[in-house]
Amino acid sequence: MSNASLPRVLCVDDEPGLLRSLRWLLRGQYEVAVAGSGLDGLALLSAENFDVVISDQRMPGMTGTEFLERAKQVSPRSIRLLLTGYSDFNAVLSSVNESEVFRFISKPWDNQKLLDTVSDAARVARMTQTSWVDCQDTLDADGSDTFHEGVLVFDNDSKAAAQWQASIKTATNIVCTTDIGEAVNQLTRQKMAVLITDIQGARSQQMDLIRAVRRNQPQVVVLVYSQERDSAVIGRLINEGQIYRFIAKPAGPEYLNRTLRSALTRHRQLLAVPERTTRHRAQVSDDLDFEIDFASAGGQLPLAMRKPLTGARSWLQRLFH
Repeated sequence: MSNASLPRVLCVDDEPGLLRSLRWLLRGQYEVAVAGSGLDGLALLSAENFDVVISDQRMPGMTGTEFLERAKQVSPRSIRLLLTGYSDFNAVLSSVNESEVFRFISKPWDNQKLLDTVSDAARVARMTQTSWVDCQDTLDADGSDTFHEGVLVFDNDSKAAAQWQASIKTATNIVCTTDIGEAVNQLTRQKMAVLITDIQGARSQQMDLIRAVRRNQPQVVVLVYSQERDSAVIGRLINEGQIYRFIAKPAGPEYLNRTLRSALTRHRQLLAVPERTTRHRAQVSDDLDFEIDFASAGGQLPLAMRKPLTGARSWLQRLFH
């Protein structure tokens, strides 16, 4: 394979040793360029095309999330990956809300997992390159227009549902429930544009629902509205749920309104250009029990290997039928 046909990867970090490690790891499979700062990385992105951009978080002058947020504007077609430690809560949060990273890679990384992640990112970049369309906002900036798309709020806190209803007075189709069975019924009964849910740990019903919906109905945009502060959980929400935004409870009505309207715009973009759902594809979970249940419910396993769904995940069956 000639260098001209290799996917192009830009690695950004202020530590020469880390850049050498990434260049060595990616050698032969990618055309790799490196930059020692966010500013240098932006200059390269402005001058050249890259399929994948990998940035470390902790850099002087410009953090990784700040760099990737600007990279999103300079080179929106590039798939963004962030390297950082799970202990850096603000970095993980920013990687969702500002940088919209494709994957969050924890340090120290596993070489094979990093290679798999870069491979997936490069494949997605190449698959969606020819169909890229810069979609514009379809909702009025002043928030005065009415929208009719379905919005599902799944939260055990009834106050949270009331907050959303009060803040989005121009929405005509907001459904609120505290029951996962009813949430699944709504998702299968009508076409939902946005799912808003709390999260209560990596092995919660909400996490299972987010994973399942993002893989079964990729045009549904997910917002998480929660008091969760575990960086590892949010990291998994990025990788396994490809959530659109994480909103810390409590939030004001103007912020909720603005975030939901942005999510609806993303939903409309995905409908207009279905190929873009590939750019927001969730990865397979490390939770083997969930993966077996999900594959069984979707008929993705041979009949003899399928697991009867009972108990906490019995609702998965309904999501596919």
